[in-house]
Parts: sequence; C-alpha cells; structure tokens
Amino acid sequence: MHSGLRSSTWVWLGAAAAVIALGFLGLDRWFYEHVSLALNTEDRPLDRDFYAVTKPFWETWRWVFGSVVGIVTLGVVATILQPRRWALHLAGLVSIAGTALLANGLQGAIGRLRPNQAASALAFAPPLSQLVSKERVGFPSGEAATAFALACVAARLWPRGKAWFYLAAAMVAVARLVNGAHYPSDVVAGGVLGVVAGGAFFRWLARAGQQGAPPAAADGDIS
Repeated sequence: MHSGLRSSTWVWLGAAAAVIALGFLGLDRWFYEHVSLALNTEDRPLDRDFYAVTKPFWETWRWVFGSVVGIVTLGVVATILQPRRWALHLAGLVSIAGTALLANGLQGAIGRLRPNQAASALAFAPPLSQLVSKERVGFPSGEAATAFALACVAARLWPRGKAWFYLAAAMVAVARLVNGAHYPSDVVAGGVLGVVAGGAFFRWLARAGQQGAPPAAADGDIS
C-alpha cells in the first residue's frame, strides 16, 4: 500500500515537473496569450467576457479556500464541530500559514514577473527586490500553495472528503489562470509546494502534539 502511494506520488511530481518545464519553454506564454486573455478582457469594460460574467463564482472559491479569512473561518467551524480535536485543527492552521509564508517568500526571492508585467515568461525582477511588495511577481502562486496546503491538511483530518478538498484547491488554481494573474507553471509549482510543505508541517506538528494524535488516528492516518 505504501509503496503504491510512493509510486503515485512520483508520477504526480513527474507530471508537475514536466508542466513547469514546458511552461518555461513556451507553454506558459502561449496559454496566457491564447487562453487567459481570451477569457479575461477586463481592460475593456463594455466587453462582458467570460471572467467578468463568472467572476463571483471564482472569487467565492478564492475567498473560501484560498484566503486567510476563509481558512480561519473553516478552522473555527471545524473546532466547534469537533472540539476534542482542537489541537489538530490548530496544527493544521499553523501548517497552512507556514506554507503560505514560505510560498510568498519564495515568490519574492525568485522574482518571476506575472504575465501582465512582461512580454516573456522568462522575465524576472532583480534578485530579492520583491520580497516586501510581491504584486509584480508570481512564481510560485501563493494562493495555489495555500489552497493545496489546506486540501492536504483537510484530507488527512477527514479522508472521506479528500477528492472534494483537492477539487476545491484546483478551483482556486484555475481561478488564478482565468483572471490572468498567473502562468500555468506558477499554479502547478504552488500546488506542489502546498501539498509537500503543508503535509510535512502538519505531520511534524501533529506528532509533536501528543494530545491531538489519538483522535486523528481514529478518523484518518496522519503519518
């Protein structure tokens, strides 16, 4: 069972690496110019494009599953419903917050410019120049990393909802492509970071907090 899990993990990581590599080789720019811009033409207010019509839908996913307010709200609700597992819920919130900080730190340090900031997917800001203000840079996507970290943590706490949690995270990632804020490789890298870092942080915190371990073992494996 565990060896199969490792094999599938390597397959997903390999696929993600391929998308990121192809993105930097030209797929990113092609996608932005032929898909994202076709769906989002907000610079022309009279044009009721796909994103303008469906914006409330995408913004709802981002607010609920990709924002600090939404994630804290979910954590509070989970604790109210399962007060005896508060330590695990807190570990999950800290893990997600840590992943979000890591993603945003990497975003500023790497400095890859967002699609609307340059005509090339290989354009970068000066090293470390965007650590404080990251509006111009987008690799990896902070929202995608946050959403997938939440999905990873939620899937460990409530395994039966795993598919729905990852679907919600994917919707956040797609929202960032539909509105043209990121390249495909940005959100893929953010998703991988969210799962890897979020899962690692949560495993460490859950094991460190002995009070929360028994309830988690009853509902889902956190190993």
